[in-house]
Amino acid sequence: MNLLELNQVSFSYPGYKPVIHEIDLEINENDLIVIKGESGAGKSTFLKLFNRFCDPDSGRVLFNNMELYEYKIDDIRSSIIYLPQLPLMIEGTVEDNLSFPFSFHAHKAKKYDRVKAAEWLEYFQLDLPPEHDALKLSTGQKQRIALIRAMLLGPRVLLLDEPGSSLDSFNKKLIDRKIETLVNSSGISVLIATHSEIGFKEGTYRLYRLENGRLVQ
Repeated sequence: MNLLELNQVSFSYPGYKPVIHEIDLEINENDLIVIKGESGAGKSTFLKLFNRFCDPDSGRVLFNNMELYEYKIDDIRSSIIYLPQLPLMIEGTVEDNLSFPFSFHAHKAKKYDRVKAAEWLEYFQLDLPPEHDALKLSTGQKQRIALIRAMLLGPRVLLLDEPGSSLDSFNKKLIDRKIETLVNSSGISVLIATHSEIGFKEGTYRLYRLENGRLVQ
């Protein structure tokens, strides 16, 4: 059984031609899928279809063989987490920013893992005391904090929109290796939308291009 599935899905913003046009896609557990395309091609919109930030005009989006609208929004957002290109930071410390989603209703059954957070901060070269002011971080640091936060929530599906757009090549490689590890060892499926070069090992991912609203492998 597929974890996620798009069946003939189309979407358009009011008054505009379709951004997504009759797309079919099957996603299994432990899948790593990369969606490439130029800026404005609709990559972000495509990702948002998977957790109801956007609802299709036609076609079906299924999760565990049930249509998304059959689930409560909290259940969807607990299992399928979307990470935008521009990371959201609240006023407060680094630890505040890592832990605050655990107070949301969608994540009420989850527990913030301070030890795991510290381990991943070190891995991502973020030598920051927990009390450091998060609003004073660089954009690249914020992107890594947001990724750690999303991983700590333990989703079944992680939707990443240009996750390394503000990082140098070294830190992009760190993200690529961590994503590969998550997919291989944690049962998480990851979809990445990007226009940048990718550094995953050959054979570990599926690559598609989004062109004129259609998905081409």
